[in-house]
Amino acid sequence: MLFVILCNVKGGTEKDRIQRRMTWKAPEGVQLKAEYWLANEFPNVVQIVETDNAQLMMNGIAEWDDFYNISIYPAITAEEGMRYIQEMMNK
Repeated sequence: MLFVILCNVKGGTEKDRIQRRMTWKAPEGVQLKAEYWLANEFPNVVQIVETDNAQLMMNGIAEWDDFYNISIYPAITAEEGMRYIQEMMNK
């Protein structure tokens, strides 16, 4: 399942956040599909991850909670969404 993770800075210095990110690796069972560092106020970081274990998402929040307010949303690809719409229209 895909998840979109939105992170808003709440603490630490930029240097601290960058140092941790440089050594961070996605936990086993989580595949980081994309990550974007945005130049706007909110959100500051957007990640797209894939996992079959939603509990791993909760572990990720705990790992970064000192630096970010984190929101996680289940998602589907545009292709999947279009396929679902097509199936609904054909019924």
